[in-house]
Amino acid sequence: MKQIRSYGSVEKRDTGSWRARLGRADGWKTLGQFDTKEQAEQALEDYKSKHGIEIDENTEEVIGQSSKPFAEIHSSGGIINTGTLTEPLTNWDSILLSFGLDPNIFVVQDDKVRMSKWQSSKRLENGDRDVIFLYSYRATFIKRKTPKISEEDIEEVRKSIRRYKPTPIKPTTDAPSTFVILWADWQLGKSASGGIKGTIERIQDSFNKTHNRIKELQKLGRNIEQIAFVNMGDPTEMCSDFYSSQTFTVELNQRQQLLTALDLWTVGVTSMCDLAPKTKFISTLSNHGEWNRKNGKSITGDSDSADAFLADTLQRILGRDDIIDDWHIPHDEMTTQVNLSGVECAFTHGHKMAGKEVEWLRGQTLRLLRDNGAEPRIWFGAHKHHFRTHDYGPFTFFQCPSLDSSFTSTDASKWYTDSSSAWSSPGTCTLLVGNHDKRMWSDMAVL
Repeated sequence: MKQIRSYGSVEKRDTGSWRARLGRADGWKTLGQFDTKEQAEQALEDYKSKHGIEIDENTEEVIGQSSKPFAEIHSSGGIINTGTLTEPLTNWDSILLSFGLDPNIFVVQDDKVRMSKWQSSKRLENGDRDVIFLYSYRATFIKRKTPKISEEDIEEVRKSIRRYKPTPIKPTTDAPSTFVILWADWQLGKSASGGIKGTIERIQDSFNKTHNRIKELQKLGRNIEQIAFVNMGDPTEMCSDFYSSQTFTVELNQRQQLLTALDLWTVGVTSMCDLAPKTKFISTLSNHGEWNRKNGKSITGDSDSADAFLADTLQRILGRDDIIDDWHIPHDEMTTQVNLSGVECAFTHGHKMAGKEVEWLRGQTLRLLRDNGAEPRIWFGAHKHHFRTHDYGPFTFFQCPSLDSSFTSTDASKWYTDSSSAWSSPGTCTLLVGNHDKRMWSDMAVL
């Protein structure tokens, strides 16, 4: 136990004796060791009288406590020690203000405060000593993560929320956009999911829904300047060398598959080409489109493709009537890059995608930037039979669903269910692409 005075201290030692010691101003000089506390106090008083020192009779009994306030402050907060207080601390505001800190900005970190409490004695006028409690607090302060909001401000916010009423969205027709129709993985000729009849019914149903969707968006004021018909790959199943027992499960031979795909493409394009001022036809190359396969591998080259053949044939049929304004048919390229209403888009079936998706897309984006001088902002893929989209930041990826399956696991793509234990819902992915929206796309729907 130590008693601190303005001119010195009296401290009980481990040996049981009491040491009388002068303060800092007198160089911490020790006056001696005494048997009792009274003897040590008397030694200090005698020293006071001999040297004419004015003494404040108030004393404090402390154990390792600092009696002065202390703060270590930096830009994002700091540590504050209150020093000795005569009353318990119930609010830090006055302490913060004393160090020039705004209580509305700074708050105790994790509500963690270190507190000390000890007894103190004071000599009264009659010579007796009165025992009281003193307090000291230490805490770390940080800036509030959110501004302090008053109850009045909160009530105003609540009132504004209660006053909210939905307002009609004003049609914007300034920035043009392209309506993109993504036909993916029809795989005509499969016997699963209702066979060829069921697949054709789903495709025709999607044609009807797509036609109505374009009309619906136009009524909302969307400025659709063109329609892009896109073959995302695998329009036909082919007959062999893609999976075991394929030859014994397909319902159509290769010639019938190609003619059916060509008929459906022709109907799809001609039924909707008049809904916008301009049209484009875009194609990719796919694995089921590979001709001349042996032992599961192509024996000619990527350009020997049913996708490219069907697109070339469609161009010869419709080209004389100027139904399609622009054709984008690859030779042997696995990615087709097209600008749609000011937005660079890349289309790939996806069967060549190896490793992590984001790494493959990033590398191909860099390659296309170097080859074509333009960086794709939107990527479209297929091959995996189910819908998925991912915003990667520099680009957005859309994976298109197939139309070769129904809505149940027993009536879906056997390959997809066997390989993933999941099944996909059939549909055609559609959306608007252009600078009419900050994301460069909008109004996505699977039909």
